[in-house]
Amino acid sequence: MRQTVSIVQIENCEIDRAVRDAVEMAGGLSNIVKGDSKVVVKPNLARLASSGSGVITDARVTEAVTRLVLDLNPTSVIIAEGTAVGYDDKALSTEQVFDLSGTRGVALTLGVPCVNLNIDEPVPVEVVEPRAMDRVLIARTIVESDVVISVPVLKTHNRTNATISLKNMYGALPGTEKRAGHMLGINQSLLDVISVLRPSYTVIDALVAMEGLWRTPEDARIMGLILAGQDAVASDVVGCALMGIDPDSVFYLRELTSRDGEVRGLSDIEVVGESIETHARPFRTAFEAFMDQYPEVRVVSGPSFCSGCVAELVTALRYLHESGYGERAKGLTIVVGVPEESEISGKCAVIGACSDEQAGDIAMASGCPPAEDDVVIALCEACDADPSLVLSVRDENRRQMWESTSDLIRG
Repeated sequence: MRQTVSIVQIENCEIDRAVRDAVEMAGGLSNIVKGDSKVVVKPNLARLASSGSGVITDARVTEAVTRLVLDLNPTSVIIAEGTAVGYDDKALSTEQVFDLSGTRGVALTLGVPCVNLNIDEPVPVEVVEPRAMDRVLIARTIVESDVVISVPVLKTHNRTNATISLKNMYGALPGTEKRAGHMLGINQSLLDVISVLRPSYTVIDALVAMEGLWRTPEDARIMGLILAGQDAVASDVVGCALMGIDPDSVFYLRELTSRDGEVRGLSDIEVVGESIETHARPFRTAFEAFMDQYPEVRVVSGPSFCSGCVAELVTALRYLHESGYGERAKGLTIVVGVPEESEISGKCAVIGACSDEQAGDIAMASGCPPAEDDVVIALCEACDADPSLVLSVRDENRRQMWESTSDLIRG
């Protein structure tokens, strides 16, 4: 079954009109939002940033979507989000993000509640075929809703390569559960979340998108677009195409598009309105921007290199250097994704199951995705570094991050 995703150009700053046109072109909401529906509008407010920055969902898009839902007279409408938790970095206050982003102002103007999902009551939901979590705790506000409309902003991501509609659902976990998912491996945990929670509809804010590491304003990409679609996988595939990102490089999309009943790619999607070709531009990935900090390390990658390895490499390289092994990492080559280059010598580590055959006697972290500890150990072996020191520095940093800011997600 083909899915429809719309792309609408915003004209004369008429965001409300663009949202309504995009939703209508993608099938509308009337078959989803009924008179007895409990609806949650879920923006992406994962960082302390202002509307229009591209880092978070613009409050004007959230307002336009919420007004459109209110026009259908459902039983209730709630705007809800839980911002980022402290893992490798400090936790943030969802309440502050609501204020700074203008989202709380939208809620007050429209007379709808604004719910902090990080401190919402957790409800356990069983995962039938778990990858990392046999049950996921979901915020009660989300569990008790009939319709969840994902309103993400179009962005790259340093652990999943892209964060659009499906990744936005991670914000529906209470704060402590978000942290647990990171500890177990974000890519596998995200698949478990998606297996029990998918948005009913997607409206993507691509007014200003973000590439690289979301530095403001240098990583902002002005696009002036709104996307909409009922199928979240299809919407994310189109979003990736606009950023020039191969969906197969996004671990969760690669897994989902390989399953029966899901879209396989753009050939299964009818794009209406504006064309992808007119607006697509190559975004710099977060991993490319991250590696700028380590010019002494060479990454040799092949076509199967995806975010499953990216997430763990980001951690391993960061803490290898924070442990004082920057000099030893000079000249390190990391092999991922079955590259064509086969003659690799010297200081080297092979990461990921898809490159197993290239390992030989080289330091290796297998698995798809590989375990974070195994990647740390492989890089340490290649650099003659002490993995127990690197792991202890990592664990101490995470402990301090948690203890210093966890009160922000506990209410």
